[in-house]
Formats: sequence, C-alpha cells, structure tokens
Amino acid sequence: MTPRSHTLLLSFLSIFFWINPASAQNPERTKTIMIPADSAYTKIVQALHESGYYIDKLDRSSGFIQTSAYNKNTGLFSNEGDTKISNFLVSPLSDRTAKIVLNIFLIERRRGGSFDSPNYYDENKGIIRDDKIYQQIWNKILPLLQ
Repeated sequence: MTPRSHTLLLSFLSIFFWINPASAQNPERTKTIMIPADSAYTKIVQALHESGYYIDKLDRSSGFIQTSAYNKNTGLFSNEGDTKISNFLVSPLSDRTAKIVLNIFLIERRRGGSFDSPNYYDENKGIIRDDKIYQQIWNKILPLLQ
C-alpha cells in the first residue's frame, strides 16, 4: 500500500467513525403528517393536555407549543428531580401536510448546602438525545394525527 493510499484510507475511516456516532445519537425529532398544520396544532395541544402535561406557552400563529413535566426523584443520593421541557414547532408544508419538530430539554434540580439549610439550584443539561423519550411523546400524539 502506498503512503498516499494509506493516508486516504485513514482519512476515510476517521471521517466514517466521527460521522456515524454523531448521526446515531440524533433521535428522530421531525415528523411529517398528512393533515393541515392548524388541525395538527389543535390535536397536539389536546393530546398533551389529556396526557397530563403542563402547557407553558402556546403561540398558534407560529405553531409553537411548550410543555413541561416534573419528575421527583426519591433516591437517597440522587438529584432532587428533573423537569423535561418539550418544544414543538408545527409548520405547514402544503395545504394538507405539516411538519412537526420536537426538541426536549432536561433541567435537573440539585441540592447543595448543609442538611439544616439546603440550597436548591437548577442545572440545565441541554437537549435530550435519548430516542426512547422522544418515542414516548410521539406514541401519545401520532395516533391522533392519522
């Protein structure tokens, strides 16, 4: 193997191993549905509300929906709990199709200070990359949009 072909092979393999894990960690956050965006927006809000999500913000004109769900941790050495913030953006692709983009963010509630006088703070952990968490929400919403 010549030095040039060896270098090309190493470059190709390096790029492949850098790109492959990056694409594997991006959950399917975008869905295209075959109903009008306005109807999809209404159905998503209804599904989230009926599933017990706290609806923080709604903006029908832009198609924006923000919800949050708090989970309290009861473990002895765990954080106090976490909040998952879900941002939906519903936009029309045509008169009869819409695109839904979902991003879920995690904020952990931490406890510091002494036992007698604890301090609490929120730590923003950024966007969640776990496909299972996205799929749980899609499973609640997509059947209503068929």
